[in-house]
Amino acid sequence: MRPSDIKRLIVTLLSGARNPDIPSHCLGLTCRQICNHIAALLPPNQDVGGARGLWDRVVEQLEVLESEFEVASKGEGRRTYRMAPPILIIEREAPLRARYVGDRAYFNAVVELLGAECETETWLIETVKTAEESREILEARGIAVQTEQMLFQFLPEPALPTDIELSMAEQISEDDIGADIEVYIPRRMDFFATRWVDLDTALPSAMSQLRRVKARTFLPGKYDVLYFWETADCRYSLSKDQAMLASYRIDHDRNESRLLDLDRPIPAQIRNELPSAYRVVVDRYTEVIPDTQNSGDSGSRRQRYIQVRFRYKELFSKLLEAKLGINKPLT
Repeated sequence: MRPSDIKRLIVTLLSGARNPDIPSHCLGLTCRQICNHIAALLPPNQDVGGARGLWDRVVEQLEVLESEFEVASKGEGRRTYRMAPPILIIEREAPLRARYVGDRAYFNAVVELLGAECETETWLIETVKTAEESREILEARGIAVQTEQMLFQFLPEPALPTDIELSMAEQISEDDIGADIEVYIPRRMDFFATRWVDLDTALPSAMSQLRRVKARTFLPGKYDVLYFWETADCRYSLSKDQAMLASYRIDHDRNESRLLDLDRPIPAQIRNELPSAYRVVVDRYTEVIPDTQNSGDSGSRRQRYIQVRFRYKELFSKLLEAKLGINKPLT
């Protein structure tokens, strides 16, 4: 089964999952439920690599669909997925040419309201109306008409934890931490250069209030990371996202922007070095490429690399600089 077939099945399934009391609302399904529904639709001779193979393919396509704004997810751990609200993503302003994404239940109404021609294979629509005229018609009905830049205007800004957030955070005792504390120190260096330094060896003048400790788990080579914010009299627990946003704010305040070469292959682990909301940006504007420098004989898991799609390179670069300060010139 091709990835495009799995994508099509997921979109059809989620678009049909409606709240019986409020049919305009989509229901959320877990990845397990989606896999079970798809498995039930497959012919007996369809080879998808077993339950695990189907799971991996569905997870991969759900990530793709999120990056395309087709699907929205909610929750941590046991995540649920539903069709995203309908959006027209502008490809040409006048006359309007746009791609429809999100809940398919509204597609026919959009086409009719705009007097548009459509292609259901690509979900492209064209109308003699301009983007502004279309926006006036559709946004009154809850359907957004946006450019690529507008899609990411609500991404969270880098920020230090506020007094209110700290007052609601769990306070950490000495027993919870142990001895191996690392402190975040911003550096105007390669994006992947280490910025976490042992507290015992860090220069006091360079240290920030952002700290972390690693706790070993029962799994070999695995550990949990506890992030916290240190004040004169207390330590406050932070979520990973809070810590990520704080680290980029510290970079900004110290004028120590991270440097990332967008013209070269980028390790795919960059997704783990960004606030979670920004991962959809990476997925949307990059594509996976093989690491041709590694041999498959080593027995270790092959390192993945990504590259920025050429048509989005300028937009991606501006977005990273404007939001996270990546590659921002010295001021």
